[in-house]
Amino acid sequence: MEILVILFIVLIVVAVSFVIYEKIIEKKILSSSKKISELIKLNQLVYFHQLNPAFETHKHYDNKGSFNKIEPAYIMAAEIREKLDFFATYIKQINENRTKLIEYRNEVEEIWLRECIVDYSGLKILQGMYKKYENKLFQKNIISPIVDCTFRVNMTYSSPKGKVNLSKNNVFNFDDLFSCFESVSRSFLDRKTYSNLAMVERGEVSDSLRYDILKRDNFTCVICGASSKQGARLHIDHIVPVSKGGKSIPSNLRTLCERCNIGKSDKIETYTTTQPSETQQTLRCNYCGAELVLRHGSRGNFYGCSNYPRCKYTRNINQ
Repeated sequence: MEILVILFIVLIVVAVSFVIYEKIIEKKILSSSKKISELIKLNQLVYFHQLNPAFETHKHYDNKGSFNKIEPAYIMAAEIREKLDFFATYIKQINENRTKLIEYRNEVEEIWLRECIVDYSGLKILQGMYKKYENKLFQKNIISPIVDCTFRVNMTYSSPKGKVNLSKNNVFNFDDLFSCFESVSRSFLDRKTYSNLAMVERGEVSDSLRYDILKRDNFTCVICGASSKQGARLHIDHIVPVSKGGKSIPSNLRTLCERCNIGKSDKIETYTTTQPSETQQTLRCNYCGAELVLRHGSRGNFYGCSNYPRCKYTRNINQ
């Protein structure tokens, strides 16, 4: 047992001594190597953009149809289109880093290949060991800028009761990102790219959001007043169509019956959501005190009680 303890102590002493010896050698080489000195000077003159090397986004769906149709590449395209200016700058800086890196590496190679006189005996370091550590320290001081990136897309789906859970993902590199950027930044998108982007945007209307919009509009078409109780098939309509830049957010969504939705097509209407903005005062029903919401009838716009049909109070907009 005592022999093992002694052996363990000896090994520790040897390891510590070796580390100290390496530090001494490295210090001598750093102070004497002209190659490393010139590399450090070059590093002070060259400039590379400091960039994020990885992007990641996650989309969760409660609608299996949307999950199955939408591919990770479509999600990346939608993200790029949403932040077009940012990615334009990012791609430009990556390309600038790539161009500068070629020049930088050529200069680094020239520095390394230069013949330099070293007084090995004066430094008390063997020539082979000197060159070995010099190469190690030289490589350590070479700048490695960001010239590539990854864009990871994670997609998940859960059924309403949580019995079915699916996922799919993909990782794209800079060349994929650049190709995608070129596609979505064109003034006129090709049909396939537009279709993919529109699919992603419509996929944002989850089953939960759809229900919230229907409930907000009292399960009634906001144009003609038809309800599901009357046999109307209700749709969730984008007030500003997806084809014209409309987003899948509550303020841009409303309930329309199938007939009104088909008639509206991709027209843009001047429309105020049934939800008052935060800067507006909430209007209340004079009978039951419930919130008044904006409705559209055959004779124009009016305010109606949100408890309709239990409460049928209405108010003129100018009242």
